[in-house]
Amino acid sequence: MVRVRHFEFVCRSQGLEPTVEKFRVFYQLISNLGFFSYALRNVKKILINPPKSFHD
Repeated sequence: MVRVRHFEFVCRSQGLEPTVEKFRVFYQLISNLGFFSYALRNVKKILINPPKSFHD
């Protein structure tokens, strides 16, 4: 649920409506030892080295 909520917050902060289709662009459902989870898809990263903090 953390990934779903994070996705929703990011979409809403950008003025976008979160949808299943948009979610599936970034995540895929996986099964491991009988448990289901979401894993990141291999998508092109926008920031190679994201900033560690924002000053001012």
